[in-house]
Amino acid sequence: MREDVLLRFLAIFLFFHPIFCSTALKTCKSFWVSNRPSQDCSSLSLQEPPPLLPNVLSLSVSNNSIFRISNFPPDYSRLQSLRLDQCQLEKLEFEALSVFEQLKELDVSRNSLTKLIIPRNLVSLRVLNLAFNSFSYVPDMSHLESLRLVDLSHNRLISVRPRMLPFNLEVVRLSANRFTHLSPWPFLHKLQELDVTFNDLECDCSLWHFVTWAEKLALFDSTMLPCRRPSELRKSPIDGTTVCGPTVVSSSAESVVVSLEDSHTMCCTALATPPPQLFWQLNGKNISNGLSQKHLSDSGKVEFCLEIRKIQLKDMGKYRCVASLAGLNSSKEFHVERDKIPIVLNSAEGMVIYCQITICAFLGVCCFISCCVLRSGGRGKTRPNREFLHTKVMEIPRDSCEYCCDMGNVEVGDGDEDDDVASRECDDWGDAETAAVRQYLQWRAMHQDQHKYSMIPQIRHESLCRLSNEASLSNRAPLAKFDEHQHSVSFDMTHL
Repeated sequence: MREDVLLRFLAIFLFFHPIFCSTALKTCKSFWVSNRPSQDCSSLSLQEPPPLLPNVLSLSVSNNSIFRISNFPPDYSRLQSLRLDQCQLEKLEFEALSVFEQLKELDVSRNSLTKLIIPRNLVSLRVLNLAFNSFSYVPDMSHLESLRLVDLSHNRLISVRPRMLPFNLEVVRLSANRFTHLSPWPFLHKLQELDVTFNDLECDCSLWHFVTWAEKLALFDSTMLPCRRPSELRKSPIDGTTVCGPTVVSSSAESVVVSLEDSHTMCCTALATPPPQLFWQLNGKNISNGLSQKHLSDSGKVEFCLEIRKIQLKDMGKYRCVASLAGLNSSKEFHVERDKIPIVLNSAEGMVIYCQITICAFLGVCCFISCCVLRSGGRGKTRPNREFLHTKVMEIPRDSCEYCCDMGNVEVGDGDEDDDVASRECDDWGDAETAAVRQYLQWRAMHQDQHKYSMIPQIRHESLCRLSNEASLSNRAPLAKFDEHQHSVSFDMTHL
């Protein structure tokens, strides 16, 4: 029973199998191109590589939806031409390309590839089309010795590393990328066609180095460039060759303020064709021995840097970066100045300076306070300032009575009335504070020249006596005092 069922199923399968196979094969067209059997499977909405027809050497799978290819069928190894353009391809694995042994043409244009690793077994590859993708750098194809044409137009390339290209290239297409500078490729001695149109090239001396090389090989005409020839182009007075520049620009700060023991780096960028001679000067003296130069890739510019590891006083001054080419010099100045307040607390010198300034400030404050105290007499209690009038008087003997009335000017009589007057005067002038006033009055009685001493105010005896008594009761300073050394008496003018 089982055997009958199996036999019936096998008979049905064998009956319909040729129909299925013929339908599958009909979807891909077979034809001959240049005596080479070819298969066209384009625009069939395929999602993976199709099987090959017998003896096919050329396959086109254009305009399908194959997003990723990890492997090809083993029979693909005999293919000599493969087209995978417009397949929305995002990734083509290294292992998939490793199956090919005789591939001469590979077209993966108009896809979304950003990276491609080419195996070394593609030694027969002559044409490689990578246009209209998203490459930001040139894939390494230096080992493809048979490669003659590479198309990298309409990508996102910003530079070309020469070591990525094989030396036998004859056609290089780099149009519609993002190049701003290009450098000569003298190792491409078989180059016959070069397309760099539709790039935002900067027409400076660095580009003209590339233009001069390309014009010698008749690769393109410089008049087709969307810019004018730079004004720096000139004939060398030495050998008559065309040179450009030099021009020097700064790539770091032109004026800096530094402290001792700091490190500092100054860099300049030179634009010239061919590369100029570069050197640094400090205050007019050449100091470029041992300094290295850095060539900026694919820009034709040279960066020249000077590094000072530990700045000393001798390193301060005016620096100059000089570029010399064919008898013409160009330079850029840099200034290095010392900090105006070189106090750095994390260094021995800074600590010493800080301590010296602190001690000097403290001593200055102390001296100022001491002078103020000495001038004020050291009194903590303030009193109103008094104005005194100094007058020269006669010297009074030390043994004279300062606290008794001087009767020399009083007429002595026999009656009691005279005694009472003298006694009353002695009572009025018996205060110690008015002794100096009495001495002055005695001197004034002896000198009657009122005109000469008109500046002395008139003092009433009653006022002096009253004020003297008030001074004694309130413990104030005397209203009048007599200096026996200066022979002068001082009066408090505020109470007169």
